[in-house]
Amino acid sequence: MASIEQVKAALAQAADQSNTTTNQIRAAIESTEQVLVRLRTVAAGTGHPTLGEAIARAEQSKQRLVEAATIMQGSSQAARQYMSVLG
Repeated sequence: MASIEQVKAALAQAADQSNTTTNQIRAAIESTEQVLVRLRTVAAGTGHPTLGEAIARAEQSKQRLVEAATIMQGSSQAARQYMSVLG
């Protein structure tokens, strides 16, 4: 059985990794926003449905990334809260 210190260390590592992952997701959000800007620029003046679909899918992707970042951040916070419970 792991000691409290070992558990706390593992929780700290998990929280740190969650923070790293959250930052990576945020970078993906920024990149997705750049994709959206490019798509919208290209789509200006045209009503082609395929471009509209590309924009809609990129927007959906961005929204899911935002959700993933929020959930991952919550995971990190919960791990740190449990660390504080352990003392």
